[in-house]
Amino acid sequence: MNKIILRDFIFGTIDTIEDRSIPRGASSKSSNFLTCVDKIELRRGYHLLGNEIAGSGKITTVKVVKKSDGTEIPFRTRKKKLEYYDSATDTWIEIGTNVLGTAADGEEISIQEYHSLAGDQIFVNSPKGPYLKIMMANPGSYADMYDATKNYKGRILIKQSRTFLWGRDKDKNGIYLSYIDKQNYTTVTAEVVGTGNGTQKTFTGTLAFKAGGAKRTCFGISITDGVEIFTDNYDGTLTGDKGGTGTINYMSGAFSVTFNTAVVDTVNVTATYQWEDSTNNGICDFTYSTPRVAAEGCSFRQDEGGNFMHVASYKDVEYCFHEKKTWTLTLTSDDTNATNLIYREKVGIPNWRAAVATAEGIFIIDNTDQKDPQGKVVTIDIEGTGEILTLSISKAIRYQNKSVGIDLSPYLFDKAVIKEWGEYILCAFRTTISSENNKFLIYHKRQKTIDIADYYVSDMDIYGGTLIAADPFTDNVYTLFSGFDDDESIISNYWEGNRDNLDFSGLKKDKKLIIEGEIGPDQSAKVYASIDNGAYVEVGTIAGNGDYVDKGQLVSVGRVTIGSKEVGGGGEEVTAYHYEREIDLALDKFETIKLKFEATALGYFSVSETRYWDIRLKSVKIPKKYR
Repeated sequence: MNKIILRDFIFGTIDTIEDRSIPRGASSKSSNFLTCVDKIELRRGYHLLGNEIAGSGKITTVKVVKKSDGTEIPFRTRKKKLEYYDSATDTWIEIGTNVLGTAADGEEISIQEYHSLAGDQIFVNSPKGPYLKIMMANPGSYADMYDATKNYKGRILIKQSRTFLWGRDKDKNGIYLSYIDKQNYTTVTAEVVGTGNGTQKTFTGTLAFKAGGAKRTCFGISITDGVEIFTDNYDGTLTGDKGGTGTINYMSGAFSVTFNTAVVDTVNVTATYQWEDSTNNGICDFTYSTPRVAAEGCSFRQDEGGNFMHVASYKDVEYCFHEKKTWTLTLTSDDTNATNLIYREKVGIPNWRAAVATAEGIFIIDNTDQKDPQGKVVTIDIEGTGEILTLSISKAIRYQNKSVGIDLSPYLFDKAVIKEWGEYILCAFRTTISSENNKFLIYHKRQKTIDIADYYVSDMDIYGGTLIAADPFTDNVYTLFSGFDDDESIISNYWEGNRDNLDFSGLKKDKKLIIEGEIGPDQSAKVYASIDNGAYVEVGTIAGNGDYVDKGQLVSVGRVTIGSKEVGGGGEEVTAYHYEREIDLALDKFETIKLKFEATALGYFSVSETRYWDIRLKSVKIPKKYR
C-alpha cells in the first residue's frame, strides 16, 4: 500500500511558479490562513477598539506612544480631528476642536514621541500642518509650534535628539534637520501662586510662564507654603510630603494643590519650576548660523530619484528613500560634516509609510519596476563581504535552484503601510478595484514565509502587544488577529495546496484521505479536491462536534487575541480540540490532485497533517481528457 504523508508547512504561499512545481506544504493560493511550520491555521479576526462611529469615513493615522512609566496612549486622526484613546472609559476623546484644520482635512499625519528632562512629549505635523506639541501627561492640551521663521510643515521622524523633516509642499526632495536639542531651560524660583488665610487648603491657578509665550511648556514643579512641599511626579500629579495631593498641566501651566493642613494666614504659596520653548534651540528649531555651528539645524539636497518618501536608520547611516532612488546620509559624531550620496538606483518606495527600520534591516516595498514590485530588505551581508545589500523577501525561498515566492504585480502600493510586529513584517496594500488598502501581507522573518489576508488597514501600530489598525473605510480603529470573526462576520478564507502527482507520473487512485489538526467546537470546514486541473469537488467536511474530535482534552493554541495582554478583550485562551478525520475519496483515476480547505463557521481551525493513505497505481497513461 502506497502512502504520502505531509507534516510540514514551511513554505507559505508560492505563486511565481506553476502549482504542480511548488513543494508539498506550500500554498499555491490562499486567503486568511497563516503558515505556522507545523501547521496552517485560520487567521484571527478583528474587533473594535473604543467607541464605534457609524457611517463611512477613514482613520488617516494611528500611533501609540509610551510614557516613561510604560503607560501607552493610542492617538488617531480622522478628517480634521486629533483624538486619543482613554482606556478607562474605552472611548476616543477629541483634542480641542478640529485642530488639524481645513488644509489637513483627511490628510495622513506624522505623530512622533520625544522624551527629555522636560517630560514625555508628542509632536504632530504634516505637509498641510499644523505643527503641534502635546505633553503625554495632559493629552487633551496642545500648543501650535509652527513658526515660519523657525520650522516647517512636513513629515517628521524624531531620533538622535533632533527632528528629521521632509515632504514639504514647497520642497519634495530635500531633508531638513532640527537643532540637536540643547535643552535650553529657564528656571523660575519662588513664584507666588497664592496666599493663605488660615482655613484654605486647596489652591488653584496658572503658572506665569505661559503668559510669555504660547509655545512654552513647564516641568519640574515644586510648590510649597514653607511647611509642606509638593514635588512633581512627571505624570501630571504633585505629591506633598505631608500627605497633600495635586495636579499640574505641563502645557497650560494650570495647577491645583490641596495641602494636608490649611496654609497659615498671610503666608505665600510659591512655585519653583522650569520651562522650555522647543522652537528655541530645540527639536522644533531648524535654523542655523552662517557659517553653521555644530548641533544647529541644517538641510541636504537630494534632487534625484523623485519625491522624498522616508528616512530610516540602519547601523550608523540614514537611508533616504525616494520614489525611484535611495540616498544615504551619514552624519559625523560631532555633527560638523556629512556625506550625502546615492546608495542605489532603481530602489525606491511608493509611499512614505512603505518602509520600516528593524534590527535585521530596513524592510520596504519597492515598486520601481512596476511590472515586478517586491518586498525587500536593506541589510548587511553577514555571510559575505559585510557590505549593505538590498535583498528580496517576497521571492526569497530557494527551491530547485530558483528564487520563488509571491507575485505582487496584480496589486497597488501607493498607499502601502509597513510595520514590524514581533517575528512578522506586515504590509497593507490594495487591489486595483479598491480605492483603499484591502489586502495584508504577512511575512515571517525567520521562516521567510508569506501569507495574504483580507484586513483593511490605512495605518497600524502596536498597543499592549496587540496589533491595532486604522480602518480606511470607517472612522474606527480595530484590534487585528483578535477573536474568530470579522466584526461579527465569518472570516472569508481558503487554502489551496500544490498540484501533486503523489510521486508517480501516471494514473492512480487514492481510497483514503486522512486529515489531522485542531478545531473549535462551533467551527466546521469543507475539504475539496481538484484532479487533473479540473473543478474543485467537495469530498468531505470537518465538524467541531464530529465523532473524530477528541473532546476529552483541550488543546492549547494560544490566546484569543494574538500578542495581547488584555487589550481588545483577548486575555482568555482559545478553546480547541484535536481531530483526525478519515475521508473516503470516490474520485476517478487521476494523474495529479490538489486539496483545498475552507473554514465555514466561527472558531479556531488548523490542519497539521494530511495523508494519502491508500494510493493504487494504475497505468502510465495521461488523463483521458488529454488523449
